[in-house]
Amino acid sequence: MQSWITKNLNFRIRANLGVKLVAIALATLVIIFSVSIYQSNQTIIANLRRDASRELNSAAALVAKKVDGDKDAALMVAASIANRPDVQRLVAEKNRQELANLLGPLFGQLKDQHKIIHFNVIDERGVVILRLNDPENFDDYVFYNAVVSNTIDTRLPTGGLEVDINGLSMRGAAPLFYEGLFIGLIEIGIDYSQDFANLMKRETRADVLIWFYKPSTARFGVEFTGESISSPNDSFIYYAGTKTDDLRTESANLEQAFSTFDNIFALYLENEQAQASLMVPILGPDATFFGVTEISIDYTERLALEKRANVAEQLGAIGISFLGLIAIGIAINFLTVSPLRKITNFAEGIAEGATTTQLHLKTGDEFEQVAGALNQMALSIAEKQEDLQRQVSQRTSQLMASNEVAKVANSILDPDELISSVIKLITDNFGYYYAAIFLVSEDGRWAELKDATGTAGEALKARRHRLPVGGSSMVGTAVSSRDARIALDVGEAPVRFNNPLLPNTRSEIALPLIVGDRVLGALNVQSIREADFKPEDITTLQSMVSQVAVALENARLFREMNESLEELRQSNRDFVTTTWRDRLKTGKMEHTSHPNLAFLSEDDTFHQIEVPLNLREQKIGQIAIDISQDWDAEDQAWVESLATQVAISLENSRLLEESQQAALRERLSASIIQKVWSANNVDTIIQTAVRELARSLDAAEVKIELKVDGQ
Repeated sequence: MQSWITKNLNFRIRANLGVKLVAIALATLVIIFSVSIYQSNQTIIANLRRDASRELNSAAALVAKKVDGDKDAALMVAASIANRPDVQRLVAEKNRQELANLLGPLFGQLKDQHKIIHFNVIDERGVVILRLNDPENFDDYVFYNAVVSNTIDTRLPTGGLEVDINGLSMRGAAPLFYEGLFIGLIEIGIDYSQDFANLMKRETRADVLIWFYKPSTARFGVEFTGESISSPNDSFIYYAGTKTDDLRTESANLEQAFSTFDNIFALYLENEQAQASLMVPILGPDATFFGVTEISIDYTERLALEKRANVAEQLGAIGISFLGLIAIGIAINFLTVSPLRKITNFAEGIAEGATTTQLHLKTGDEFEQVAGALNQMALSIAEKQEDLQRQVSQRTSQLMASNEVAKVANSILDPDELISSVIKLITDNFGYYYAAIFLVSEDGRWAELKDATGTAGEALKARRHRLPVGGSSMVGTAVSSRDARIALDVGEAPVRFNNPLLPNTRSEIALPLIVGDRVLGALNVQSIREADFKPEDITTLQSMVSQVAVALENARLFREMNESLEELRQSNRDFVTTTWRDRLKTGKMEHTSHPNLAFLSEDDTFHQIEVPLNLREQKIGQIAIDISQDWDAEDQAWVESLATQVAISLENSRLLEESQQAALRERLSASIIQKVWSANNVDTIIQTAVRELARSLDAAEVKIELKVDGQ
């Protein structure tokens, strides 16, 4: 029966998988037909985008290399001229004519060979002494030029792109010194206009367009050659380039290059036309944004060729894919039943708690990977269960220790016994090798060791170990700061007392014993393992510390209460003794060893005994009885009970008599005061007072003397 069920189940699995795989194959084929062209086109575009980005970045690198080379050339030329002594002397003399005669031929050579269009001699203030490219124009102030201003400020060579009335150029400036003094600079400028764009197109095989940013360049009065060319952005204007028609420059890309100062790549696809461009910001030496160099390549022809080639490829791929899907579906239908059955049984076993077994599949495919993952999951579950059981066991042990501390705190009123029990519980239940409790001294300056575990603890107690409050120890710091001090690695603890008797300590904790606003001391626990104080351990120890602090405070209050009660008892005994001593006079007594009976005399015919009258543990008298026969225990108990009642009655009578006497005195005082107040002159007041005092006190004579000043 079981075998039939298993076979039926396997058949259903195969049948279900077969149907599903056929459906998946058909759906996949439909999807392939639907999206193949789209995917292939997207792939072509993605490849085109990747290749275009790589080619444009390579072109941008060539442009950057050209710019850097021109910068170095301008700096080198400027430096070579600035280092000539004859030039330095003539600049110091500001001899314009001699400088023109000396440098004019050199400028002619440089202009033809290196496209140098600027050759300026500038003094230390930024005023042009000689402009070889425009000799009639001098004595103007050019400190606004960043290359010039940086060279004057730093006295160092400076290079970079600049824009002036003549357009864009690469400038290089070198300082001039004469007899150790800075006297000016030589500035060289290489043309970066249409010739530069043409050169870059020849070297990169890409169109190069230069767009000027109007807000940065308009102030220089630049004469633009491309104002008739439409700009996609009102803030930018065409300056020079190798392409003037069919421009596809996006306004947003220009703005993004301006806002980010980064290269911006874009691919334009429209009406089977494809063009890629890279916007490269034009920055001056002080990061002034002058505009954008747009490098673009037309990919329309390439895109058309790749799309045509892809059509034939996709048709063949669709047919092959269909046949492959059918074959794969058949193979999967037969190859997946057994692994799936094993995986299912193993997963059900894990769900039922069988986490110690392993699933063995050697298929060499994803099923084996799944089996490995399931084995790892089972192992992880088993480890987590074991870890959870360990944590539960540890937490249970901690809770039991905390409960034990609570029991000890509630049952022991002797502080020394309480402290000893607590530290023993901590070391026994937590596994720490040292625990100690310190209490603050009466003057508040020291944390004194009261008890500690182990041989080190005995040695420390023997030497009356103590630590200064607030000193360089964790205990002292915990007491002074009223906060826990924890060192998971004692080697890194900034404040800690390194006890030579505890050399194996690797982690330590000190928790203050606080009750209300008072700090009683601190609990110090040390371990031979680093980072041995987990958060749950710290929480449990803090709970214990709170209980111990309350218990110590209760023990102190209990001791003080007992001392106060003992003082009250002693005062009461003294009061009773004094009171009855004044009222009774006793004669000579003989005492026996019997705790309650005292024999005064004895003859042949009778015995006389005394039963003491005790009141609040004080003897105030006795009852003397003559007996002619021996007493039994019942007689003795009866007489003792009677003596107790007599003592209480006597005390009550005494208290009543004293109360009556006090009341009588109060009434007499009130009567005398009333009569005195009723008199209306001094003589009457004195006579009334004398008469009433004599009558009340039964005195033979009463005098009242009045003292007069000077007598």
